[in-house]
Formats: sequence, C-alpha cells, structure tokens
Amino acid sequence: MKTVLITGAASSIGKALALKFYNEGYDLLLTYNNKEIDYLDVINNYEVYRCNLKDEESIKELYECVKDEEIDTLINVACLCKDNSIEDKTKEEFMDVLEVNVVGTFLITKYLLPLIKGNVIFMSSLDSTKTPTKDGVDYIASKAAINTFAKTFSLSYPNIRFISLLFPWIDTSSIREMNPDYLKEEMNRYGQTKLLTTEYVSNYIYDIVNSETPTGSIIEVDYD
Repeated sequence: MKTVLITGAASSIGKALALKFYNEGYDLLLTYNNKEIDYLDVINNYEVYRCNLKDEESIKELYECVKDEEIDTLINVACLCKDNSIEDKTKEEFMDVLEVNVVGTFLITKYLLPLIKGNVIFMSSLDSTKTPTKDGVDYIASKAAINTFAKTFSLSYPNIRFISLLFPWIDTSSIREMNPDYLKEEMNRYGQTKLLTTEYVSNYIYDIVNSETPTGSIIEVDYD
C-alpha cells in the first residue's frame, strides 16, 4: 500500500485530497498547524502530526516522526495568504507569507526527500503567471517561487518527480469568506465563470500523480 503525505491537511483542499487518496487505498500522513482536522472519523490508516512551516525545528521533528516511512507522494498544500493593498502591506506580513509559502515548503520538501520514492507536488496558483491580483503581491511572489521548485529540485533529484500545478480560483472556505464583489470582479477579469471544486482539484492531482507527466513540469490548470 502506498503512502501520501499532505501538508495543510486541515484545509478544504487538504481534506479533499486526503479523502481522495484514502478512497484510492493510500495510507495517509497528515499535517496541520492551527486548524484541527475535522474528518478523521471517516478515515483510517492515517497518522496526524502538527507542523509549523515557519519553524525549522518543527519540520525536523516531523521528519523524526515519519523517518521510518516510505512516502510515495508529498503534496505541498499548506500556505498563507494575507491579501491587502501594496500601500498597506507591511514587511512583517510580506515576510510571514514568504516564510510559510516559500521557505517552509522548501524545508519540508528538503527534509523529507530521503523518504520519498515517487512524487512531490507543489500547489501553486495561476495568479503567479496570468491572473495576478492587485492585493496579493506577497502571495503571488511566493507562488512564482514555488513554480521554480519543480525545475530546480528535479535537477538534483532525478529519481523523484517534481511537478508544480497552477490552479485558478477554487471553492474553499477561505475563498467563500472573501468579499463576493471583489471575487466576482477578479474572476470576470480573467474569464473564469465558476470556482473549481475541491473534488475536481483532488481528482486532478491524483491523476497527475498516476500519469506519465515528466519531472520539472509547471502546469497551468484550465479554469473552464
């Protein structure tokens, strides 16, 4: 039986991925930080670990907990978004986003590499290429960095497949908390007529994991 490790497993996307891979017969290694995972009563064959991506020691502790595992796939879902205008953006906010989304993702991937036998998936965003927003300067910069990880990691680790997936707007709990007028404006600006469902996203990632997609791929996911 294969094992998948999902960071940010308490999020809407993390939950959809966990349920998808569980239903496909995978063992689950799930990480969270602040928000508790709310679906453990409907799965088994799992282990849960708290991991703060801003804290390298926390990432090292995660490695010590799972170092005897053979991980087929690591899916980097965990991220931080603090949208506001460029004028209001503080250095602290900007650095918080980069520390989680870029440095934390780099470190957790780095430390888990000795355990990974198959794939590393980086969850990115179309905001980093063709659908930028005016209030997401730090988030967009972080996702642009994530895109490059697929290329750079693949050069040093040819026996593992690294893929960055750039998704459009997804129907998550955090998106539903946004100002609906702002969301509609942004989606209309780029012609996205509906939010992707988390089920679509989890199915897409599962199919990528089980495809022949080459390492180093940076894939823009269509929104309609």
